[in-house]
Parts: sequence; structure tokens; C-alpha cells
Amino acid sequence: MEERERLLLLAVAAQGSFFYAVLMAQEFIQFNAEKLVGKVNDLTRVQLPRAATLAVNTALFETRGRLQEEARQVFQAPVPFTVNSFLYEKAERKGEDLEARVFIRDNAPKGNAPSRYLNPQVRGGPAYMSRFQRALENTVVQQIDGRSVQAKPRGTMMRPSRSPKVRPHPRKAGASYPTMSPGQFNAILSGVKGGKSSADYMEAGAVPFSTAGRYVYLDEESLAHPFFERRFNSYPRKPGIYEIGRQNKQPRFYRVLTEQRIPSY
Repeated sequence: MEERERLLLLAVAAQGSFFYAVLMAQEFIQFNAEKLVGKVNDLTRVQLPRAATLAVNTALFETRGRLQEEARQVFQAPVPFTVNSFLYEKAERKGEDLEARVFIRDNAPKGNAPSRYLNPQVRGGPAYMSRFQRALENTVVQQIDGRSVQAKPRGTMMRPSRSPKVRPHPRKAGASYPTMSPGQFNAILSGVKGGKSSADYMEAGAVPFSTAGRYVYLDEESLAHPFFERRFNSYPRKPGIYEIGRQNKQPRFYRVLTEQRIPSY
């Protein structure tokens, strides 16, 4: 075979190898469209909703934590019940949507529901009136001059004073502001509703032991009455609820709750 013919055959063989390689490459990049669509559908139907649910639940948990921290910063020595009243419900799929919520506890085993007393802090408005405050407002008492008045006038609220007669709340003993135990709140409400008034102590004579520890409401006009000269252990004189003590068999009055205007937020 001549050299020229040999080179020609080599060239043809080389071209055949090239085309074969191209055919093999084309065969290699072929794919099954149905399988690929199935993978995409699985991603859309399962993986993406799962990731969305996880993201929403993570956001809920972080939001609850930020609300709790805000409560610790804004309120003075808040009790754990208030801090832990921020709750959330995990995301649930309803149709094509995910639903979840962050909320404030709306029930309480005893006392006032956090959703009620925290509402003015969230939405603004006058401070929430507790059951104790509302009960005082609905109680009518007699003053030293015979007048009948509300034990808590409308538009006001009663706050614990710094008198040594105030028994601190057991879970707020270290608070920087005055607190009062639930037991003393109940005793005050019972005492005020019991019918005793400041007029009952104008009579001369010794104050019986059973009188000590009773509570009366005194307004501004009663506080200006001469009977109360030198009978106060709380200064300056302010309207409020007073505990009656005994000193030299005479009544002494200690302000345990101070009347003030209802704050607004």
C-alpha cells in the first residue's frame, strides 16, 4: 500500500472516532423528563412547605423571646407569670396557607388575665382596673361628716404606699416599688365593705383591740377635719385607704393605699 493511501485511511478512521465520541456524548446527556418533573413536584409539595413551616416556627419563638425581654425592660420587676404570658401557636397548614399566631394569655387560675391588664400597654389607653379596684369603686362608705362616697372615686385608682403597715407581695419582695400581698388586699376589701367608717371613731374613750387593723377610706374633706389632728402616721395627708392602729388607747391612721388618677399609656 502506498504511503498516500495509508494516510487517507488513517484520516477516515480518525473522523469515525470523532463522530463516535460525539454520539456517545449525546447519549450521555440525555435525561428522563418524567423523573425530573417528579423530583421538582416532590420539592414543591414536601420540601418547600416543610422549610416554610420551620421558618415560621423559628420566627414565632424569636418573637416570643423579644416580647419577654421587652416586658423585663419596660415593667418594674415583673412577676414570672406576666413575663411568661406571651405565647404562640405553631404554624398549621390550612389549604394553601400557613397560619400561626403570637398572643397574650387570656386566662388566669387566680386574679386578672394578662391579656386584660397588658392591653393598655399594647394598644394604649387608661390602665386596666383590677377586680379589687372595681370592687372598691362599687362600694359606698360613710365619711366623718356623714357623707356617703365611693371607696374609690371614678377616674382614680389605689396604689400601695410605703407605710410599714403594708405587707409586701411575697413574690415581689425585692421590687423597687411598693407592693401588697393578696391577703391584705382581701382584708382591705372586707374591712371597707364591713360598714365601719371614720365617724365611728369620734366618740371619746378607749379604742377596743378588735378595732385595730380595720380599714377606712378617707377623702380630702375628711382629712381636713379637726378630729384627725395628731392622729396621723402618714404624711403628707392624701386621700386613700387607711389602716387603724392604736396608740395610748387612741386611734392612729396609717395610709396603706394612696388614691391617684388613672394613668394612660
